[in-house]
Amino acid sequence: MKRSVIVLAIIMLAGGNLLLAQPRFGLKAGLNFASLSSTETGETPSYTIDAFSDSYTGFHVGVTSMFIFRGFFFQPELLYTQNGRDMRLGFSAEETDDEYFVHKYSHLVLPLHAGAKFGPLRIGVGPVFSYLINNWNDLDVEVEFEQDLNKLTMGYQLGVGLKLGKLILDFRYEGNFTQLGEGVTIGDQTIGFDTRPQQFILGLGLLF
Repeated sequence: MKRSVIVLAIIMLAGGNLLLAQPRFGLKAGLNFASLSSTETGETPSYTIDAFSDSYTGFHVGVTSMFIFRGFFFQPELLYTQNGRDMRLGFSAEETDDEYFVHKYSHLVLPLHAGAKFGPLRIGVGPVFSYLINNWNDLDVEVEFEQDLNKLTMGYQLGVGLKLGKLILDFRYEGNFTQLGEGVTIGDQTIGFDTRPQQFILGLGLLF
């Protein structure tokens, strides 16, 4: 409940300032350094599966905008992102080697970033909404493997940025209020994972 109130307050504050601000629009791209570690190892009579905690480097690209009013700013964006995580599939049979693979996923992401502006420096926070477009993996073995991911997730971003003329540079941390998915299915058994993604985001944009 408290989270919803905070998100609503940010949107209302930014919305009021939009009436007096002059908008700028542009393009943005950058890198996402995501961590999707799991504290569990899933097991079936034939397989085991692990998700590694190492950071996976993905990317984002899309459109950005900037509304500036006095010492405040509002920066809504619409981005396509692609990320993933490294995983291991182990087999109970001793003569069969483990398979290491990457599970990838793509989202349409809507960050609503708002905060204070001090000259070229910006410090902000805001909600982010992610809609799952697709997910796939590069597993090479013949095994029924499926990851059950949620279509819509909600998180938050906080970070700092610089605006130098038409050029903007953003560095943000993103956490999540909701799980990325419910788990993975191997064969006919579903194994639950608590996968609340977190990531650091480095973005570069150009306003027109």
